[in-house]
Formats: sequence, C-alpha cells, structure tokens
Amino acid sequence: MPITHRQWRNPTHNSWATMIQRCNNPKAPNWKSYGGRGIGVCDRWKDFINFFVDMGSRPKGTTLDRYPNKYGNYEPGNCRWATLLEQRNNTRANHLLDFDGEKLTIAQVSRKVGLYPELLASRLRHGWSLERAVNTPMRSKS
Repeated sequence: MPITHRQWRNPTHNSWATMIQRCNNPKAPNWKSYGGRGIGVCDRWKDFINFFVDMGSRPKGTTLDRYPNKYGNYEPGNCRWATLLEQRNNTRANHLLDFDGEKLTIAQVSRKVGLYPELLASRLRHGWSLERAVNTPMRSKS
C-alpha cells in the first residue's frame, strides 16, 4: 500500500498542483506564461512530499512566488510564500526605479512619498526626472 501525504485538496497541495500544470501542461490556462516561456519545476519538486518538506504549509493569504529570480524555475532557493502585494511587486511588468538606495516599483515609491501611482507614472512618462516627480506636490482641485 503506498504512503499518502493526506494533503489532497488543501491550499499547499493546490499551489503545488497548479505549479505543475502551468509548467508542464500546454492545455493549462497559464502555460504560455510559464512552461511556454521555458519555466520549469525542478525534479525534486515533481513529488509533492519533497515540495512540502522544502516549502512547508502555505500560510493563509499567500501564494507561491518565484523569488528572488522571477525569471527562474520553481526550485528550492527561488520560491517563497508571498502576499498579493509581494507578488505584485515581483512581476515582469514592473519598472524598477533607483530610489533612496533601493530598487523599487512605481507603486512602492508612491507609497513612500504619498503620491498616487498613476500620477507618478504619468510624470515619468512625460519625461520628468524621478526627483522632480516625487518632490512636486499634487495640485488640489479648486
């Protein structure tokens, strides 16, 4: 009789199964953005037990994130359980800015300086320097 992990249909197992599908099944909804771009799952993690040993239970309010290398494979050392905000800051679509000695997204800089992200992005698109964009106060509507 095989040993079972008794993790079927819990959040951790669902994350693992979805990861396997999007990297290995061309019919999976997100395959084009994962397996279709060459992102894979390490051999060790093709077995749920090994994935579970390495990652532990998925904390409430998190999902599986490839980090620190968002272009890398799903493997130990390149994955974490991340909040939605952490996930949003770790996407290919983000433009990183050098701000206060850190590489931050427009949304992160906006939160630090108290500007709407859309306003900061618009200013930068219109050729403003980052310093001018963050130091110019928002105009109030009169």
